[in-house]
Amino acid sequence: MSSGRLSRAAVFALVLLLTVLLALWGAFLVPLRLGGRPFPVGVVLALATAPLCRAGGRVLGRRAGAAVPMALWTMIAVGLSRQRREGDLVVTGDLRGLGFLLVGLLAAAVVVGSWTPDPRSGVLAPVQGASGRDTPGGAGQR
Repeated sequence: MSSGRLSRAAVFALVLLLTVLLALWGAFLVPLRLGGRPFPVGVVLALATAPLCRAGGRVLGRRAGAAVPMALWTMIAVGLSRQRREGDLVVTGDLRGLGFLLVGLLAAAVVVGSWTPDPRSGVLAPVQGASGRDTPGGAGQR
């Protein structure tokens, strides 16, 4: 494995780790109260799924890189919204809990749905050299 691939894999693993932490942290902050009043910290944190999905797409250079953090966040958040046999429930079914799930999923879905590769990354098209030939040494335009 080349060092470029290894570093991309490490950065993508970091994106996935941050996604897990964001889902857990946001879910446990959904019922937060400040001064006795409900405060929607979880909903605000759910917006951070968008930059994580964008980072995943940029690291892998494809839409699947953006979709994996969205799927991971969704599995964790929805999993924490299900009541266990013991009666434990992290993400409640009230407005803040539903807002957390919907805002997080919508923010990620917008990024995944509108994701396009960065033309500067050279993922899809080879970079043209000064001579007009393809950089890898292929036949160039004349």
